[in-house]
Amino acid sequence: MASSGGEAAQQQPPAAAQLRGDSVESMRRIFIHHPPGSRQEGGGEEQPAGPAAGPLGGLLCPAASPAEAPGVEGASPSAGSPPGSKAPLREPRRDAQRLVLRYVVPCMNAYGLCIVDHFLGHRMAEKIFQEVLALHLSDKFQDGALASQKAGGGRAIRGDKILWVEGSEPGCENIGYLLKRMDKLIMYADGKLGRYKIRGRHKAMVACYPGNGTGYVRHVDNPNGDGRCITCIYYLNKNWDSKLHGGILRIFPEGKSYVADVEPLFDRLLFFWSDRRNPHEVQPSYATRYAMTVWYFDAEERAEAKKKFRNLVDAGKTEAVLNED
Repeated sequence: MASSGGEAAQQQPPAAAQLRGDSVESMRRIFIHHPPGSRQEGGGEEQPAGPAAGPLGGLLCPAASPAEAPGVEGASPSAGSPPGSKAPLREPRRDAQRLVLRYVVPCMNAYGLCIVDHFLGHRMAEKIFQEVLALHLSDKFQDGALASQKAGGGRAIRGDKILWVEGSEPGCENIGYLLKRMDKLIMYADGKLGRYKIRGRHKAMVACYPGNGTGYVRHVDNPNGDGRCITCIYYLNKNWDSKLHGGILRIFPEGKSYVADVEPLFDRLLFFWSDRRNPHEVQPSYATRYAMTVWYFDAEERAEAKKKFRNLVDAGKTEAVLNED
């Protein structure tokens, strides 16, 4: 899939175009890929047809843009539209609801992940990128750490630099706008994503891989029931070419013989389940790679996790720190 970052790269990516109409079925055909040497389960799921293989052996997941979700009013004119044709006036709230109900929720429930490209548009994404770049140049980033990790213990596991932000800090106004837009999508999806009752989220983690071949080994965001149910990642990498730059997020859906490769493209939004259903890794990056991650909490699991943590602290049995929001 070509990068969507440059000024001239405003064309919709080929995979997104395939999502017109039956988007979830299109995602199934393109998403499923059996890596070399893997076994297909029970006779196997059908091999995808058509799209070329990704640079690291997996097929790249398709993506919908907000204006391309099935039935969304205000969709951009297709490639075959006559010159000068214009899209009808958009209704942002209604469009966002339709995007969630007709694309995000079905894809999450069917596959445990969903990609939305061109989420905010190039102009707003550029403003967010400039804020992230300023934060990075301010030397406020620290080495990424693992939960319950002792000093220096995670160097070989993850190679990113991170900074936690609320979105309300000076110079983070556009980051704050992004977080509000994420929150709105999750609000529309609440009650439609299995048993979850989403009532809060973590601060945003801004991460940078410096491009020296570092990545993040296969892991699970929430392996022990800490309350995180949805991982939401926003990418800010212009003109990204995974054949040259690497940095693919590879997801290994639990119990499946296929994987999903997600390129960290500019203005791309990714959702996936945070628990053991989605082990994933960041493959080595050979160019500076920016991403912003937010975790949304299930109210019941989060409350139970805090209760268990307080009991362990009272009993003097743990040195771990549970982020109290």
